[in-house]
Amino acid sequence: MEKVIGLEVHVDTFEGMGRGVPRLLDLFEKYRVRASFFVPMGKDHTGWTVKRVFTRPGFVSKAQRVGVLETYGLKTLMRGILLPGAEIALRHQGLLRRITAEGHELGIHGLDHVHWHDHIKRMDRQRTEKTLDKAMRVYEALLGNRAVSFAAPGWMINAHALAFFEERGFVYTSDTRGRTPFYPMMGGRTFKTPEIPSTLPTLDEMVGLEGNEQTGLARFFARSLTDGLNIMSVHAELEGNRWTGFLASFLDQSLERGCRYERLIDIAASLRTGGDLPVCECLYGKVRGRAGEVTLQGP
Repeated sequence: MEKVIGLEVHVDTFEGMGRGVPRLLDLFEKYRVRASFFVPMGKDHTGWTVKRVFTRPGFVSKAQRVGVLETYGLKTLMRGILLPGAEIALRHQGLLRRITAEGHELGIHGLDHVHWHDHIKRMDRQRTEKTLDKAMRVYEALLGNRAVSFAAPGWMINAHALAFFEERGFVYTSDTRGRTPFYPMMGGRTFKTPEIPSTLPTLDEMVGLEGNEQTGLARFFARSLTDGLNIMSVHAELEGNRWTGFLASFLDQSLERGCRYERLIDIAASLRTGGDLPVCECLYGKVRGRAGEVTLQGP
């Protein structure tokens, strides 16, 4: 059975957008791979994550494994504390247009990545909808068309957001960690916007647990591929920075194995014509290598 890989790029920071995304675009052009990019429509407040040292067991050890300062840089880590938050999408309109001009998909990755990640679990309907409405308005103002896809920052979502996506006619979302596409159920309601979960671990979760050498980590990820659909999430701040060699090695190995890459928007289109999807509950839980909760595909 053929292995299909949906490659989604999560942009979390201003520097990741400005420096990491162009490197990834160049890499994808070299390998003739098309991906789905998800970009925050608001400001970069990465410095706010400092409070996770006190609220998330395992955050410090994960930060040490990844090498936060080397990966993100001091400037990014100061945004929202000693430096003002910088507008990620508004100040990179040309780069957003380059993403779509080169055949990639562009979706929304929240408004404020850190605020969404840390608060969405407990946000009420009004606040959730206000946040998503603002993100959609920014997207439309910059791109001239309406957003139809969303990837939740930190894979954290609530039922109000799922209702918003259904009411606004989103083609799909990618908000969870799981096994296979499904219709999400949350808060006692089943939603008809397909959910395409990330099925593979992320690089930052596996660094130090499955080795530290880039080619070796790429082999681990290549061996983790299953027959059928695989969804891999990469980050502009990691694979678009000091871990580009890992992603290049993974692309080499996966293409040598005959894997085919598709944008998530195209995968979603095939789901709509391929029959019914299972209904699965969205549950909060943990995955190996990540500090804090994520939203998981339930049984």
